Amino acid sequence: MDKANAPLFDKLVSYYQRNSISFHVPGHKMGEGFSPLGRKVYQEILKIDMTEIPGLDDLHQPEGVILEAEQRAAKLFGADHTFFLVNGSTTGNLAMILATCQPGDKIIVQRNVHKSVIHGLMLARAVPIYINPKMIPQLGIAGSINKESLEQTLRTHPDAKGVFIMNPNYYGIGIDLKEIIDLVHSYKIPILVDEAHGAHFGLHPSFPSSSLEMGADIVVQSTHKTLFAMTMGSMLHVRSKYIDVDRLKLYLSMIQTSSPSYPIMASLDLTCHWIEKEGKGLWDNIIQLLDDFYQKVDQLKIMRVKHRLDRRYFLDPLKIIIHSQNKKVSGVDIQKYLEQKNIYLELADLYNALSIVTPGTSYQDLKRLSDGLWEIEQTLINSIDDIQDIENTEVGSVDHFIFLNNKQSKISLEKILYSKTRLVSLQESIGKIAAEMVIPYPPGIPVLQLGEEITKETIEYLIELKDKGIRFQGIHDHYLQRIKVLDQ
Repeated sequence: MDKANAPLFDKLVSYYQRNSISFHVPGHKMGEGFSPLGRKVYQEILKIDMTEIPGLDDLHQPEGVILEAEQRAAKLFGADHTFFLVNGSTTGNLAMILATCQPGDKIIVQRNVHKSVIHGLMLARAVPIYINPKMIPQLGIAGSINKESLEQTLRTHPDAKGVFIMNPNYYGIGIDLKEIIDLVHSYKIPILVDEAHGAHFGLHPSFPSSSLEMGADIVVQSTHKTLFAMTMGSMLHVRSKYIDVDRLKLYLSMIQTSSPSYPIMASLDLTCHWIEKEGKGLWDNIIQLLDDFYQKVDQLKIMRVKHRLDRRYFLDPLKIIIHSQNKKVSGVDIQKYLEQKNIYLELADLYNALSIVTPGTSYQDLKRLSDGLWEIEQTLINSIDDIQDIENTEVGSVDHFIFLNNKQSKISLEKILYSKTRLVSLQESIGKIAAEMVIPYPPGIPVLQLGEEITKETIEYLIELKDKGIRFQGIHDHYLQRIKVLDQ
């Protein structure tokens, strides 16, 4: 096998090709001791599933090929320091918060963040000051926080130790952060960005600028989502005088596994190599294919495939938002129709279904999607009387509900962990304080937050989601017939 000019990957291949004998972990011994049932599928990757033997370096104390690969990634993405993550961007969110906050510290947090951010706040025993995102009414999806609301929150809480935002959101919608970053820095505190869905930003003229380019202090990206790493492969980028890198390294060592996956790390290394080698050309083809796709679906009536928003927001070209034009057809319905044709989307809410494309998406893939959407159109068009655009004044997506019903927590996250709780029926829970998160997944954003008062509207919305087949995480009752509340 030719060298890929990817230091970690090349070293792993070299070790295997030397016909080395393994008297170390993992126990499958480069696939020789693996289940015969799965050996044919797994055999190639098992050859490089190694451990920290001489020459392969150590993720927790990198000095050789892992350090070289991380430094190469830092240069490519414009960071001072880049850290490979093998537990996904969840690890990055936890580490960012732990490195920024001490127990009791305030941190301003965009309300519709991923559940891992809340877990980070709990571990750090930090105090979140939630801030509402602004809505995009055509979709019922939250865009981002704006400068004015953030400035007011910073004035109210000048002792906050940082600001945590998500940009873009799961749907690929975001804003230019430059003014917000400058505002946060005027308070001499860092801005932490969950850019899990923007790992490709800044790599092609058609893409938005990355948060690092705009001056963010610390940014986590899910390299496995829109780039080319294996699942759980992510990167944490730092470029800031406000972040204690040694403290960050300590927390990363605490929360990352002590047995990191070499195939995952090597896939991060190979991602950087491929981007460096192919550059803009990697993306030109898929951008052209998407242009052709949008032309094919432009005349749909019951659904609209969104690829432009008003100029306050950008929409990631790699995210295809399929928006229902009619209350009788939900995003979940669209998703289920497509699944019958073996076309699987990323997520769906009450009015939208989301597809993600990358250079791994082919012309045939997009043709099957466009053909599938037209088949849905023909199936439904005779059974629906009123085809009209839904300007989502009513609750649609998870983001929309959170925006309309956001409240600050009534009790600290830390106190909830040690409080007495009980399970009650949905109706009985109204007016009580939530002792668990209720999280539609995907996208993993809590509808009901720990410490929030449960309202009648919350329960009605959860029932609607449940009836549409939305899956939940975080709940003790898997059927969502009961909710855990504080026993007050």
